[in-house]
Amino acid sequence: MTRNLIVSREAQADIAEALAWFRDRSPTLPMRFGLELETAYSSILEHPEMYPLVYKNFRRTLLQRFPYSVFYIVESSFVLIVGVVHQARDESTWKRRS
Repeated sequence: MTRNLIVSREAQADIAEALAWFRDRSPTLPMRFGLELETAYSSILEHPEMYPLVYKNFRRTLLQRFPYSVFYIVESSFVLIVGVVHQARDESTWKRRS
């Protein structure tokens, strides 16, 4: 079954915040971060149940080269990305999105 990928407004804001921070440090970091996200999204869509449940119905995958977690929910016809959060952030950052 092919599922659609939906990125929530909160996750979009997380990504924008990360990209702004990376842009201030290096012109290449935002592109590298974006490629990492695309790889994570592809993996999630290919095997959505592969990653562990970490809270209620939230699953998590980790980016390989950046200390960020991608939190998502699997539904029958779509996958909802609910957060892209730095791993040092307080858990309440993404848990309140449930």
